[in-house]
Amino acid sequence: MLMVMLATMALSIGLTAIVRLVAWRWRIVDRPDTKRKFHKGRVPLWGGLAVYLAMVLGLLLALRHPQLASQPLRDLAAALIPAAGLACLFGALDDLWCFKSRRKLTLQFLSVLPLVAAGYSIDQIVVFGYPITLGWLGVPLTIVWLLGCINALNLIDGMDGLASMVGLSTAAMMGIIAVSMGNNHVAVIAIALAGALAGFLFYNFPPASIFLGDSGSTVIGLVVGILGIQGAMKTSATLSITTPAVIMTLPMFDVVMAVVRRKLTGRRFDAADAEHIHHVLLKRGLHPWQVLGIIAALCLTTGAAATAATVFRKDALAWITAVTLVVLMIRLRLFGYYEFTLLKGALARLAARVLGDRVGGPSLREENELLTQADDEDLVTAGNVVKVPARKDHRKAA
Repeated sequence: MLMVMLATMALSIGLTAIVRLVAWRWRIVDRPDTKRKFHKGRVPLWGGLAVYLAMVLGLLLALRHPQLASQPLRDLAAALIPAAGLACLFGALDDLWCFKSRRKLTLQFLSVLPLVAAGYSIDQIVVFGYPITLGWLGVPLTIVWLLGCINALNLIDGMDGLASMVGLSTAAMMGIIAVSMGNNHVAVIAIALAGALAGFLFYNFPPASIFLGDSGSTVIGLVVGILGIQGAMKTSATLSITTPAVIMTLPMFDVVMAVVRRKLTGRRFDAADAEHIHHVLLKRGLHPWQVLGIIAALCLTTGAAATAATVFRKDALAWITAVTLVVLMIRLRLFGYYEFTLLKGALARLAARVLGDRVGGPSLREENELLTQADDEDLVTAGNVVKVPARKDHRKAA
């Protein structure tokens, strides 16, 4: 497997240089703005094409290796390569024409169909040792999971090297888990993706000379999603839900907070903003390398917890770790405190309407004042005082 990773990394380094040159000549670039894109100057897109091609070539190399080639690997690769190819193609077109959210979601749905049509869906899940048969719900839940992973990686791809690093750490952990579960064919795919992302990171670390674009984030999300399902399979169609859910804690938490934030501030779900976890950490004055390190460490922590839970068969260990990290992020106001306060106020107002009386919880005006006061506080962390800039409130008065 080491040979596959090194070969894929080398291929990714070479292919990324070629794709970057092509993107420059065809003017397929991302331009900075004053809202969410703070990079300096134009940066080529379509880095995902290099990642996809390197991963595919790495898989083809593995299929020619007598010790790695197996029928399960052939079957999974036969379904994954066209599915990821569609995701890459649609993402590349989105980089060009900036599709609206409904069209983008439709194309993502079409991308996952080859995997589901090939039979890669969940029939049964295991939660804390208790099996739950899904029946016909298995297919739609599989589709929802894959779409969730695609969009989680897409949303977190807002800073140099971030989506690549998250994808790399997640793929590596899923590869280890796959080996421990005896799913070596899944580990080969995880290693191929990890190698492709490792090579791409030579160009994508801050300051990036090429971006993944949607052509890359959708491919990473799709592959990570199917790795999470197949790598943790106890039998051919029985999934231990702990492993993929805990490994994807941070990206999924970012998605949930985005939905809460946009819903409770009166914006559309697909309305872009600069309030994702990396944006919040950057606003605290952290350097991009520091933000990258923090998020990578969090992903590795949840990945290590999921791995330990799988090896020692202690699901509670993984869930306790994931919940603790989320609570600490909110409690320390690293990320999620703003959304938590919005949610708490919304629930209080809902309770007041249901009970016909004013139940605890601040009014909208009081809540705005509390949020402003909280955001303007000095945050003391490890003996250093960090000024937290006030966050702009997007809500409109009723």
